[in-house]
Amino acid sequence: MKSRFDFGTHKDILIRILKDIYTDKSLGPMLGFKGGTAALLFYGLDRFSVDLDFDLLETKVEDLVFEKIEQIVSRYGLIKSKMKKHYTLFFELSYGDLDRNIKVEINRRNFGSAYQIQNYFGITMLVITKEDMFANKLCAFYERAERANRDIYDVWFFLQNRWTIHQKLLEDRLGLTFEECIKICISKLEKVSEKNILSGMGELMDSNQKKWVKANLKIETLFLLKVLLDQK
Repeated sequence: MKSRFDFGTHKDILIRILKDIYTDKSLGPMLGFKGGTAALLFYGLDRFSVDLDFDLLETKVEDLVFEKIEQIVSRYGLIKSKMKKHYTLFFELSYGDLDRNIKVEINRRNFGSAYQIQNYFGITMLVITKEDMFANKLCAFYERAERANRDIYDVWFFLQNRWTIHQKLLEDRLGLTFEECIKICISKLEKVSEKNILSGMGELMDSNQKKWVKANLKIETLFLLKVLLDQK
């Protein structure tokens, strides 16, 4: 049976989970909020995002964090999957038989990203800075450009809005110079098929966005990456 996707219901549950995390005084300070949903809620990203991503900010607390996140997530439905992966703590929540699941993923690796206190309707959260979000997004783009088209869209959005990039963070994480990274990203993007460019993110956009993405996303992102490279 095909799943359904109600934006309002999904977003409501995402926000409720975030509220529970950041009103827990023993849990909130341990987690830095990042990823597409953070960009959507705090930095104006104009596509929907369906999951929650965090960095673990303190060492040797994995068991406590895992236990507390499990308690919070279980309030909103059935936990379909939970595991301690090599680099992440992972949960998958089903809140309805036909609804899209929510993934909560907590990165255990320290990339040196910076976080700042942000307010969301009276709830203070630790949110990754725009410069570090962009650097990490370019790293993700570099690592999986052929598999995650939403990274292409986000890189375009950040470039289009003239976000600055924490270049040293990118270079330290990848072990490449900034110029080398951008050149490889360009090369990978040139090989991406426009035919499948909506794969994995079509349901996250309205009809006008879908049309624009199919016609323009690849060429516009390539142009902005080349301009960025030319400025170095």
